[in-house]
Amino acid sequence: MVMLAKWVMGGPLQALAAAVILAMLPGFGWVSAAVVALVALRKSVSDAALPFVGAMLVAVLVHWAAGDITQAGTVITALVASLVLASTRSLAWALLALGFSAAAYLVLVLNMAPVMISELVDLFQPTYDEFVAQLKQANPEAESVFEQIEARNVVVEGMVWVTTVGATAALLLARWLQAKLYNPGGFRREFHSLRLMPAVAAVLALTLFLGQNYPQARLVLPCVAIPMLMAGLALVHGLLGAKPNNGPLLVFFYVGLILTSWFGMMILVSAAVIDSFVDIRNRIQKRYE
Repeated sequence: MVMLAKWVMGGPLQALAAAVILAMLPGFGWVSAAVVALVALRKSVSDAALPFVGAMLVAVLVHWAAGDITQAGTVITALVASLVLASTRSLAWALLALGFSAAAYLVLVLNMAPVMISELVDLFQPTYDEFVAQLKQANPEAESVFEQIEARNVVVEGMVWVTTVGATAALLLARWLQAKLYNPGGFRREFHSLRLMPAVAAVLALTLFLGQNYPQARLVLPCVAIPMLMAGLALVHGLLGAKPNNGPLLVFFYVGLILTSWFGMMILVSAAVIDSFVDIRNRIQKRYE
C-alpha cells in the first residue's frame, strides 16, 4: 500500500488512474475513496478534484447503475472528512464531519432516489421474510420485536452502515499512508490521543439512546456510533500502546470484541463517553509518573 501511495502522489494522472481502477474492482471502492482522501490530505481540494471526479464517475455509471448507491456516498463522505482533518488537524472533528456527511447523504438519497430504494427493498423483501420466519420459529417470544422492523428500514440502515464504515476505513487508511510517507509515527500518536469533546460526546450519547428507543431514529445510528466507537478504540490503543510488547494484548482485545459483538461495542462507546469527561489516559499517566 505504501508503494501504491508513493505512485499516487507522483501526479494527478496517477491519482486519477488509481482512483478509477480501484473503484472498478469489487470490494475496493473504499480504497478508491482513500486515494481521493490521501490527495486531499497532503495537497489540496483542487488537486483532489481529478481523482474525485474519476471515482464518482465509476460510482455513478457502474455501481449506482447496478443498484449500489453506497459507493458514491463513501467517496463524498471520505473527501469531506479528509478536508476537515486537513484544516483542523483533529481526527475527532474529522470523524464528526464524516458522520454528519453520511447522514446528509442518506437524506439526499431518500429524497432524490426513492424509486431505486423501493426497488432494492422489493429485491430484499423475500429474503428478509424468510429470515424473519426462521427467527420466529427459533424464538416465538420475539415475534412482536420482528414485526416492528420493516425491510425498508433494514435496507436503508444497511446502506448507512456500509457508507459510514467504508468512509471511515478510507479516511484512516489515507491518514496512515500520509504519515508513512511524510510523518512516520504521526498517525499512531494522533489516533492514540483521539478523544471526543465532552459536549459532543453527550449529544452523541443522547442521540444513540434515542435511536435505540425510537425506530425512526435508527437510520442515523451508524453516523453517531462510528465516531464513538473510534474514540473507544483509540482509548484502548492509547492505554495498551504505553505497554511494551502490546501485540498479544491487542489481539486478545479484538478477539473479545468480536465474541461479545454488540455488547462489546456498547462498552467501548460508554468508555469513550466517560473518557471525554475524565481523560482516562492522562489520569493513568499522571498516576505512574
